[in-house]
Amino acid sequence: MLKLKIYPILQKVYLERILRKPEIDAFAQELKAHQKALLPDNFTVLDRAMIEHNLLSASKLYTNISFDELGTLLGIPPEKAEKIASRMIYEDRMRGSIDQVEAVIHFEDDMEELQQWDQQIVGLCQALNDILDCITSKGITIPV
Repeated sequence: MLKLKIYPILQKVYLERILRKPEIDAFAQELKAHQKALLPDNFTVLDRAMIEHNLLSASKLYTNISFDELGTLLGIPPEKAEKIASRMIYEDRMRGSIDQVEAVIHFEDDMEELQQWDQQIVGLCQALNDILDCITSKGITIPV
């Protein structure tokens, strides 16, 4: 089986895992020169994408994180980490809130919504089951 050099990084991206600098650097070596152009903020498109990916991955692992810790995790200054996080929250690409007084980002979990959705499905199924029980208790047969 032929394995691409970039397979490990693609797998981590797909699984929403945090990417480390050596992995990103190895991937960057596969890029063409024009794909490494600097953006106005002195990041490449790859740098920006990997920082945002890692921030989203961190939001799945942590309920909150300080700007300093986030900056260390992302390999950027804490102020940049805060700015990127605030932009992603504003653009609805990440759920959370920023406490500037405490210098902490609080991530919101999508699991609450999924659990609520699951409970609604369970309630619907129970109601349907109750209706079927009522129908069969009156002697009406239900074809299966």
